[in-house]
Amino acid sequence: MTDAMTFGARLRALAAARGEAEAVRFLPAAGPEVAISWRALDGMVDGFARALADRGVGQGDVVAFALGNIPAHLALALAIWRLGATTMVLDPAIPAARAAAMKARSGARLVVGAREDCGDITLAALEDLAAALPPAPVADRVSCPGKIVLSGGSTGLPKMMADARPFTRVPGASWGRVAPRLGFRADQVQLVCGAMSHNAPFTWAQNGLFEGNRLVLMERFDAIAALQAIDRHRIGFAMLVPTMMVRMADALPASGATLASLHALYHTGAPCAGWLKQAWIDILGPARVTEMYGSGENTGQTTITGTEWLSHRGSVGQGFETAIRIYGPDRRLLPAGETGEIFMRPDDTGGRSDYIGPDAPRPERDADGFQSIGDLGWLDDEGFLYLGGRRDDVVNSGGVKLHPETVEAVLLAHPDVADAVAYGIEDRDWGERLVAGVVAKPGRAPDGESLRAFCAGRLAAHEVPKQIRLLKTLPRDGFGKIRRKDLRAAHMA
Repeated sequence: MTDAMTFGARLRALAAARGEAEAVRFLPAAGPEVAISWRALDGMVDGFARALADRGVGQGDVVAFALGNIPAHLALALAIWRLGATTMVLDPAIPAARAAAMKARSGARLVVGAREDCGDITLAALEDLAAALPPAPVADRVSCPGKIVLSGGSTGLPKMMADARPFTRVPGASWGRVAPRLGFRADQVQLVCGAMSHNAPFTWAQNGLFEGNRLVLMERFDAIAALQAIDRHRIGFAMLVPTMMVRMADALPASGATLASLHALYHTGAPCAGWLKQAWIDILGPARVTEMYGSGENTGQTTITGTEWLSHRGSVGQGFETAIRIYGPDRRLLPAGETGEIFMRPDDTGGRSDYIGPDAPRPERDADGFQSIGDLGWLDDEGFLYLGGRRDDVVNSGGVKLHPETVEAVLLAHPDVADAVAYGIEDRDWGERLVAGVVAKPGRAPDGESLRAFCAGRLAAHEVPKQIRLLKTLPRDGFGKIRRKDLRAAHMA
């Protein structure tokens, strides 16, 4: 069996073996495509590693970066790992104050940003430093942990999670046996069209490079461009979220794409509507559509093929190397068919990510190690899992989890707002659309667009409500807790 390797050592080996063969094809939002060879990518990684080391980064340090979907995102992450440091990926549109708060929270040595007002050094300055330093290969060290994964938090700052094991992988098994189950292969052409500022696209892109895949990296998702890129570059594997699937299904007739090369459309990140799943099964056939349900905490996962879904419509599959229990509110184990809170235990519990940092929460586990992330669902008699909403009020919009409290805190800071609430409603494109309701202070009359502009200056773009409604009162119970279900029902009605 091949020994485990660091991501940096694996890239070095691929660069030596493949040289000028193409590793990444970059599709910018504007301008010509750019081809990057394995040798050139390895050179970029060494350059960034030298520059980071010059700025004091060493083994065990955390480096945060807020970049878009560009080749430098791939290379910078690999450079951080080459130094034995830890990555923390931030949204490129993160407000400067929040980036500074995340640096303090994580103890990061450095924050690299695309903008002058965000971070300790800009990407452009880091590139200039890399070019000025004498060229020399950088020795690969082992990161532990390899990355800090962020999940949304009601305080406005995300929770931090990390798998504390040494960050190495075995070629051919970069994500165990679950990756082949989802149609992921080595030495294939792989589409990266999701924002790598989120963990799933970031992870799959880096796993793809580790396995020798040629990445087709889109700077910005565009449905027709993605469909045409699949045909033009003979892409075999694509990871999508349902929002992308809606837009690509709508654009398919106009695109002229056949998708003949696509052997696996793997989707995750948000619940997929039954009509949308069926549409893609009709387009590709059931054997080419796969799905996984899991979490950044690595609590466990389920998988399902299109063929299995046709006989278990609405399911997200059976546990894959994972046992599942459904508990009632009193922690009574529920039988098949009854809805309760989902608890899972992977076969390898050592792969779970633990919360880290100040005030790190304790994961909710039972006595046997089954853990919950707060989702609700039920099992059928064959052990197929069906999701039934979430225990909390997180809004899942296009695969991005948004916490209403973060939005409400900003709205309540507006001088004309007396009360505010945020919630999600069903949306064909996004799965859920973030909506806010506000109550104005006496004698004030803010309008929705000015309030959205106020939010845009204080929140990431995806956190800004798509719609803001002016209401006379908000439904609160005797303890002051908002009844979001009532608001959602009234809105949909």
